Amino acid sequence: MTARPCPRHLLVIAPQCPELGMLADLEDLASALHATLLDRWTGGCEDAPPGVASLLSGPSVGQRQIEEAVRGAARRAGEAGAVLVLAFVGHGMIPGQIPRLFLMAGDSRRDEPTTVVNVGDLLAQALDTQGVQEVIALVDTCHAGAAVPDVAALGTGIRGGATRLTLLMSVGVTEEAFGLSFTRTLLDVLGTGVADGGEYLSVEAVRDAVNTAADAGARLVRMDGDPFGQHRWLARNVRHVQTRGPLLGAVGEEELAWALEPLRETLRQSALHSTADLERLRKELLDIPCGLPGSTADVTVALRVVDGLLDALRTADLLRSWPGTPLTSERIRRAARAAGGTTATPPGADGSDLLRDCLERLRLRVHRPGCSRTAPMAAFVAALAGDDRLGPDRPELTAWAKTVGAVVELNDAFAALAERETSSRLRLVVSLHAALADDWPETLAAWLLDRGEHVAHREFACTPSRSGVEQGLPAVLKWASAEARRAGAVLRRVEVAASSALLTRWRPEEADLGVRLGVRHDVVLRWSERLCPPDHLYWINDYARDRLAMMRSEPDGGAPVDWLSHDETGRPAELNDRLRDGAYGRAVGLGHRPERLDQIMPHLLAYAPIVLWPQGEEEVPAGSRTSVHRYWDRLPGEFSAAYRESWRSGGGEGGPPDGLGDLARLRSVWHDTEWLDFCDWFETCSTDGENTG
Repeated sequence: MTARPCPRHLLVIAPQCPELGMLADLEDLASALHATLLDRWTGGCEDAPPGVASLLSGPSVGQRQIEEAVRGAARRAGEAGAVLVLAFVGHGMIPGQIPRLFLMAGDSRRDEPTTVVNVGDLLAQALDTQGVQEVIALVDTCHAGAAVPDVAALGTGIRGGATRLTLLMSVGVTEEAFGLSFTRTLLDVLGTGVADGGEYLSVEAVRDAVNTAADAGARLVRMDGDPFGQHRWLARNVRHVQTRGPLLGAVGEEELAWALEPLRETLRQSALHSTADLERLRKELLDIPCGLPGSTADVTVALRVVDGLLDALRTADLLRSWPGTPLTSERIRRAARAAGGTTATPPGADGSDLLRDCLERLRLRVHRPGCSRTAPMAAFVAALAGDDRLGPDRPELTAWAKTVGAVVELNDAFAALAERETSSRLRLVVSLHAALADDWPETLAAWLLDRGEHVAHREFACTPSRSGVEQGLPAVLKWASAEARRAGAVLRRVEVAASSALLTRWRPEEADLGVRLGVRHDVVLRWSERLCPPDHLYWINDYARDRLAMMRSEPDGGAPVDWLSHDETGRPAELNDRLRDGAYGRAVGLGHRPERLDQIMPHLLAYAPIVLWPQGEEEVPAGSRTSVHRYWDRLPGEFSAAYRESWRSGGGEGGPPDGLGDLARLRSVWHDTEWLDFCDWFETCSTDGENTG
């Protein structure tokens, strides 16, 4: 059965009528029904707009309030082209022999017809509201069968009878209902699902399940005057297995087996095929007596794992019906690495298996100090949403966050995304390409880019020496900072383009501007030859784009770096041949600093979009390679963070945490698609003879 592609609005009405006696548990049951129907994985209804209540219960709910609420809900559903789900729970009566159901409100009197709620009339008004796709009504009162509206009258209404009604009632016209048993049983059915009921539960399936479970006689009335209507569904079936193959991945199976091992003598062993099976396991854990030896601590651990697996499954369900652009394995890997690092991406997995395994790792094994266990998963969802320009107020995302208890975490993740976007919005390019013969230039060319768009350009004279260039940088930064303030943003990124000879011996992030340039800015090195390649290197930027695309598509994630040994760099002619043959299709890292680095570097920079080499003369330690792998998705920016931490700690023992000290031992020249786009723009302007200012 296929779900309707339209929204579902909800209104639950459960008034107490003091004159007829207070109904036990009415408010609690109404609240539970409301929550179940709002839950994305069961009722699939949307939250009401701010300031509008979709649950009215208790003795303070009066007749007029009920009538206005139903009419307002119908109006909003019509405007949205939505299905309207209504529930009426409470005292019901019929006036004499007339088969009309009156719902008794808080201010209703049995002998005053003007104080009661005519359910059939309200349903008819909702059905005749333009735009309402369907009305699904649940009625749990005495004489509920009398809630059927005047079908014949609808034929002469505004919509000419082109309406759809599904009406599920607890009892027939002449019968009384007791103890709100219909609502209780309905909640049990929706909470546990129906075996072999498919992904979506029809009203017939729910009626049959309720009648079987409670030996009841719930009644169903269906009216279909819409020739273009689709299949009806009341709720999603929590017992339905959404994916082919096992419910849990390797991480989930391992964590659950470990958590349940101390309790295996207490628990019933049963296979897990669906979310409902995990829910039953959770209930069984909660029912374990506290007095058993060690049970409290063991149950706490087991519940933590089960809750984590439920969160992972519900997140997978959200992503299988993702409201943005279609998800790909590459997008999933990128978002998982951004949220939890390389440990969040299992090697060799693709598609649905990749999604399941990433979510289990993010929820169960990736922990951020000082953050809740749902924070990495929220960051993962936010990263995907950020790609699609979806905000945290998207109904699907807010429903998911409430269900997994990650409302604040999701908001925090979106706030972090916004902060990163703001900090990376502006880029200052400072180019030394005017230098002759790999020497220092007499002019510094500067461009300010806003989200990749050129907004300002200026050239600055300088003395052709290292000290002259560094003494000229403050004027460049002063100009760029003023331009940034006019743009309403803060300048963080500075990209320095220079010749290969200067790149191998100069560290611009250490330039003294009162404080080091790299203290307040992320400094990225670029190769100036790419700005306007000579004819014999016309191909290098397109070649770099191809290599970057190949690196992004690598299935195992991590750092796509080919590390070169002494033997490879010690034979330059053979290395050049291998580069021409396409032997190194990824980033290139030098495991040591060759004696003739300035001679090797131009060849490496022509073929590799990214080149890494050690700061000093020592070999690149294993820790540095591990840090490159760990921080790959945050490079090159994380190099600047590593240098800053190294300066603060003095570079000694007990230095930068989390592998940043190892990362600070490396230098890099980094050419990403942002830089290649700028190179294309620069070359076009130069070719056209335009003033790049």
